[in-house]
Amino acid sequence: MMRFYGFGPWLVSGCRAGFGGWLYNTLWWLRPIISFGLFLIAVFVIYKLFFAKSNLLRKKDNAIEILKERFVKGEISEEEYRKMRSILEEKE
Repeated sequence: MMRFYGFGPWLVSGCRAGFGGWLYNTLWWLRPIISFGLFLIAVFVIYKLFFAKSNLLRKKDNAIEILKERFVKGEISEEEYRKMRSILEEKE
């Protein structure tokens, strides 16, 4: 009869029983590195979703608001602004 030692039936004599036991024992040092990497990825995703000024969760600006911004910045003239606005209002 087998005796189990450690934290549960998956550990036998201090090593993992069954297939992959040698892999677990030889690459044990990778586990904290992978865990820390996953933690960093989770922090990055949370930052991008809630704190970064991205368009992911913000309401999309409609075309007329973008056109107004371009006119205020001086990128287009008043004539171009009126022409483009009339075209956009016709399509909406």
